[in-house]
Amino acid sequence: MFQIRNPVQIAFKSAWRNLQKHFSYNLLNILGLALTFGTLILIFCYWFHEKNFESFHENRDRIFRTTYQTSSADFSVHWARVPVDYINQLPEEIPEIEKLIRFQNQEQKYFRVGEKRFKPKYAYITDPDVFEVFSFKLIAGDPETALKDPYSVVLTKSEAIKVFSQTDIIGQEIHVTGDWTPEEQTYTVTGIMDDLPSNTHLPVNMLFSFTDKQQRSGWAYIYVLLNEQSKVEDIEPKMSGFIDKYGSDPAGPAVEIAFQPLNEIHLHSQLAREIRPNGQRIYLTIFFWFGLFVWVIALINFSNNHLALTLSRGKEVGVRKVLGAGRYQIAWQIFGESFFFCLTGLVLGILLAWWGFPHIQEITEISTVPPTKIFLAFLLTLLLISSTISALFPVVYATSIQIIQALKYGQSLQVAGRNRKINLRKGLISIQLCAALMLVTAAFITYDQSQFIRKKNLGFSKDQILAIPSVPDAVVKDYPLFKEQVEKIAGVSAVAACMQVPSDEIRDTGPVLVKGKNQDPNQAAQVDIQIIDPAFPQVMQLKVLAGLPPDPNSPLDRVPEFNADLTPADYLKQESRQYIINETALKKIGWNDPNEAIGQEINFSIGGFELAYGPITAVIEDYHQESLRNKIDPVIMVVEPIWLQTFLIKLNPQNLDQTLAEIESTWNGLFPYNIDYHFLDELFETLYRQDRVQVKLLGAISLLAVVISMIGLISLLAYSLKKRAKELAIRRVIGANQFDLLKLVGREYLFVFIVAALVCIPITIYWGQKWLANFAYHTSLNPLTFMISCGSMVVILAITITWQTKRNTVKNPVQFLRDE
Repeated sequence: MFQIRNPVQIAFKSAWRNLQKHFSYNLLNILGLALTFGTLILIFCYWFHEKNFESFHENRDRIFRTTYQTSSADFSVHWARVPVDYINQLPEEIPEIEKLIRFQNQEQKYFRVGEKRFKPKYAYITDPDVFEVFSFKLIAGDPETALKDPYSVVLTKSEAIKVFSQTDIIGQEIHVTGDWTPEEQTYTVTGIMDDLPSNTHLPVNMLFSFTDKQQRSGWAYIYVLLNEQSKVEDIEPKMSGFIDKYGSDPAGPAVEIAFQPLNEIHLHSQLAREIRPNGQRIYLTIFFWFGLFVWVIALINFSNNHLALTLSRGKEVGVRKVLGAGRYQIAWQIFGESFFFCLTGLVLGILLAWWGFPHIQEITEISTVPPTKIFLAFLLTLLLISSTISALFPVVYATSIQIIQALKYGQSLQVAGRNRKINLRKGLISIQLCAALMLVTAAFITYDQSQFIRKKNLGFSKDQILAIPSVPDAVVKDYPLFKEQVEKIAGVSAVAACMQVPSDEIRDTGPVLVKGKNQDPNQAAQVDIQIIDPAFPQVMQLKVLAGLPPDPNSPLDRVPEFNADLTPADYLKQESRQYIINETALKKIGWNDPNEAIGQEINFSIGGFELAYGPITAVIEDYHQESLRNKIDPVIMVVEPIWLQTFLIKLNPQNLDQTLAEIESTWNGLFPYNIDYHFLDELFETLYRQDRVQVKLLGAISLLAVVISMIGLISLLAYSLKKRAKELAIRRVIGANQFDLLKLVGREYLFVFIVAALVCIPITIYWGQKWLANFAYHTSLNPLTFMISCGSMVVILAITITWQTKRNTVKNPVQFLRDE
C-alpha cells in the first residue's frame, strides 16, 4: 500500500521540482499572483481605512451627530449644522442624552501670536466636557480643566509647532480678532493634544472655550453622548414633542431633528454644510468589485496553468495510483503545490504592497492600517482560499482519471476527456477576459466623467480669478478702499466681492415673496441668496438673459456702524434693494419668460433678517456655484456690503508673480492679517479631488488586470502551443505558412473574447448608469467607450497570440517530427 509518511514535505518537494521543470511558466504564474496579492493588500488597507473612520474614539458607538432639516411644500434642506439655540436643552429634556457638545466654527476669525498672524483651519469653540465625549488625548494639560475657564485654548501638537515652533507652550497667549470688532480677545494655552488620525470627519487643530453663556448660540455642529443603557431609537420618538415645545412655528417650514451615528457619517452623509467632503460609499463598492475581479482573473490564470501542467503529468499520476495512492494523497499533493506557489506569490505581493503603500498613502491620505491580527487573518484567508480554488479543477481531473488511461497516454492526458477539458479551460479564459474587459471599460467610463467635469461650461469664467475667502469682518468694512487700491495695479482687470465663494454651496436659504401677491411665507418659493457687489456679474462674466445688472463702477456704501439705534436687522429692512435672479429661481417663483420678471418687486427673509422689497433688474443664465454632483439651486442676488465675505480679483495672465506680490503688499498695508488666497479654478478642482484619485486608482487596477490577464494568457498559450508543436509542424510540412497557423490559433481565442464581450457589455452599462447617477450633471454612456475598450483588448490579445505563435513556430518542423 502506498503511504505518505510526510505529506507536507512530499508536496513541497514536488512543487519545487515542478517549478524547476517548468520554470518559465511557473515564474509567470508567480508574477501574476504577486501582482494580484499586492493589489488586494492595498485595496484591503484602503477599505479598512474607510470603514474604520472614528475608530479611535472610545465612545464611538454612543456618539451621535444632531442634524437639522427644514421642509415646505416643494423644498427641503438637510443641514449637518444646527442653527437653533434650543438644541442646548436636549440633555435636560431627554434623559437618555448624557452630554451635548457644540463645535462652533472659527473660520472667519484671525489669530495672532506676537507679530505672527495666521488663520488656522478646523478651529472651534467647544464645551469643556469635550474630552469626556471624544478621545482627544492630551499630552500636556488636564482634560478636566483645560477648557473649563473662559479664554482657554487647546492646540494639537502639529499646530503648536506650526504656531509656536515648540510644544512647551502652556501659559502662552493667542490673540483672536473677529465678530465685527477690531478688538482682540486673548486666550491662554491650557493644553496640547495629540494629532488626530486622518480617518475622521471631524478634524481638529484648535479648541477654544466659551467666553460666556451668550456665546453658546447660533450655528454649530452638535454631538450628543447617550448613556450606556440607551439607544438612539429610544429618543427619536421624543423629538417631535421637543420641537413642539421649543421650536414649533406654524407659519414656518416643518422642522425635523435627527441623529447620525458617528461612525456612519463618513460614508453615509452628504448633507449641507458638512465640515469637509465625506467619502463616497459607491467607491468602496467599486473597489471591492475591482479587487474581486482582479482576484478572479489571477485565480483563473493560475488554475488554468496548474490544470495544464497537472494533465501533462499523466504517467506520474498513474504510477502513484498503481503504488496505492488514493484520491486524498493525490489531492493533497496538488493542493500542496498550489499552496507553495500561492505562498511564494503572497510573499512577493507583500513586498510589492510594502513598496507601493507610501505612494497610495500620498494620494489617498490613508493613515490607519489594519491591526496585526486582522492583517494576518486576512493574509491567511487569502492564501487558503486562493490555494483551494486554484487546486480545485486540477484535483478533480487528476483524481477522476483511470489508471489505464493515465499509463496508456503517458505524459499527457490530452485524449482523456479532451472536449470537456478544452471547454472548461475556454470557459475559464472567457470569464477572465470578461472580468478584465469590465474593469477596463469601467475605468474608461470614470475617465470620461472626469473629463466631462473638467471641460464642462460652468456658466461663468473661473480663469485668472483670485479668490480671498472668509475675510474677517473688520476687513469687510474697508472693502471699498481695498478695491480702489487694488484696481490701480497694472495686472488687475477688476475687483468684485460676494458672500459665498464660487465652488462652495450657498449657506442661506429662505422664502421669496412677490409684491402684490397674497403669499404665505411657508408656501413661498424657497431660494438661496448670494450677496454681491455691483461688479460681481461682470467679473464672473455671467450671461444676462433679460434686464440690466448693476453698473460695475457704481460706488458701494461702507458698512455702517451698528448700535442700539441701528441694528443689522433694521438696516437690512430699511435699505432699498435691486435683485438679480437666475433661471431656476425664475421658474421656481412661477415665471417662464425672463422679461416677465423684470420690474417685479420681491423681498427675501431668513431667520431674523428681512430684506426690503425691491425690483428685479436682471435675469441671468444658470451657473454652477458648486459641485456637478448637485443640481443648480434657485438663486437671487442682491448688493449688500455687510455680508460680503469673499473678495474676487480678475487678473491679467501676464506677470502673475509681480501682480500677486503687489496685491499682497496692498493687503498688508491696509490690514493686520495674513492674506489667504486661492485661484478660483483650483477651488473647483478640489471639489473633485476624491474623484480624480479614484479614477487614477481604478485606471491603475484596470491596467494591472490586463497585465495579469496577459501574463496568464502568455503562459497558457505558450504551454498549449508546446503541446501542439507536432500538429503545427505537420501543418507546416503540408504547406501551411505562419499566417495560416496564426488564424488557426487566433480564431479559437477570438470566439472566447466575443463571448466575454457579450457578457461584459450589459453588465458594464448597468454599472455605468448607476455610478453616473451620483452626479446631477454627467456624461452619457458613449458606444465609442465600449468600442475603444474592446478594441484595445483585441489589439493586446492579438499581439500576445501573434508573438507566442511566431515564437513557437519558427523552429524547423523536423525537430518535432524526428521521433514519429
